[in-house]
Formats: sequence, structure tokens, C-alpha cells
Amino acid sequence: MSFDLNREIQIIARTGKRDYGIKRALKATKLGRAKLVILAKNCMADERAQIEYYCSLANIPIVEYNNNGYELGALCGREHVVSAISVYDTGDSKILKALKK
Repeated sequence: MSFDLNREIQIIARTGKRDYGIKRALKATKLGRAKLVILAKNCMADERAQIEYYCSLANIPIVEYNNNGYELGALCGREHVVSAISVYDTGDSKILKALKK
């Protein structure tokens, strides 16, 4: 990827519309509302498989964050573990344009 994923996630957390958590990510992918899903590296395998399945049905891109949920949560300014982020609007981030290239 030709972009800084940490910086793009911070921009999404600050300016975009997003939800945190596996349950919300599953709901957003089932309904096809999410434009992007970001998963932490240590996301549980069965939950990851469900999200990947629904993302493939709805053509929603998935980005794997190469660190654990603690670091993803800290990056987003949260004080807890964040295993998944469902992005509805990227705000000022250019991550979707970079993924299409």
C-alpha cells in the first residue's frame, strides 16, 4: 500500500463516520452500509470469517491493521480494545482512493 495506514485511520477517527466493534461491523456488512472495514490482527478467527464473508457479498474492502486491538484502539483515541472499525464515510482520508489503485 502506498499510504500510511496509521495516519489514515487517525483521519477517519477524527473526521469520518465510523463505528467500533465486531457486532457493529457485522451489522454494517450484513446491511451493506459500510464502505470499508478495518480489522485488527488479533481479531477472533470465527468473527473475522463472518465479516469477510459478508464483505465479499457486498463488495466491501477489508484492511488488516498489522497490530493488535489495543494499539488500534489507542490509535483511534479509545481507551479500550478495538477489534474492528466499520467506516461509513472516510471524511478527509484518501484510503479508499489508495485501495482502488
